[in-house]
Amino acid sequence: IVAGYGDEAALTELAEKSDLLTYEFENVYQDVLARVQKRTGVLVPQGVKLLTVTSNRINEKNFLRTHGLPTTDFAKVASPAELKVAVKELGFPAILKTVSGGYDGHGQWDINSEQDVKNMLEKWPKNLLAILEKRVDFVKEISVMVSRDNCDQVKLWPITENR
Repeated sequence: IVAGYGDEAALTELAEKSDLLTYEFENVYQDVLARVQKRTGVLVPQGVKLLTVTSNRINEKNFLRTHGLPTTDFAKVASPAELKVAVKELGFPAILKTVSGGYDGHGQWDINSEQDVKNMLEKWPKNLLAILEKRVDFVKEISVMVSRDNCDQVKLWPITENR
């Protein structure tokens, strides 16, 4: 089955052919998944609640901070006026990202100067909900995968460096 993440008919077809559904990508449409799960009864061991955190960069940053984990400084940006305010608060360099749906550089704009701000304001995407993040110099990026089975056994996979 080849379809977009929000294709409810295709997800229903997949659910009807499956014993369970899992996801490893935060850009799954939680509302569609919840409806399909309810309608078909397919098991979704991860549930959909996790997606409310991982699919929204603002929710994710607030979740991390609530649990004592550091994040870069950030500001919600829903309009050109809010971008101007956020840039004044955070300064340069920064990166503007869509709150949801973007990945691996998609839905991201470097904001390193007043000229970048001006360029962004001139081509402001319709209905953009974004987050401005203070850019952080880092040595490396790593990924950590953790899984838990139905018996609450937790497995930590090897830490990997992203290149």
